[in-house]
Amino acid sequence: MRHFEYKDLGMNSHKFWEISLFANKVITKYGRVGIKNPAQTEKSFASKDQAKNYCEKKIREKISKGYLES
Repeated sequence: MRHFEYKDLGMNSHKFWEISLFANKVITKYGRVGIKNPAQTEKSFASKDQAKNYCEKKIREKISKGYLES
C-alpha cells in the first residue's frame, strides 16, 4: 500500500489517497483526512502487469496534482 496526501490550507483541503496492488487487482481508498469510512474502489485486470501499469499511471497522476507520499 502506498499513501499520499494533499494539503491546500488556503482552500481548507486536506485529502488522502491510497493505492494497493494485489496480483491482478488494484484497490484505492480516498477522502478527507480523518474520516471514518473513506470511499473505496476496486478494479480487476486480466494480468498482473496490466494492474501494475495502471497503478503506476495513477500514482504519476496524483503526484502531478500535488499529492505527496507519506
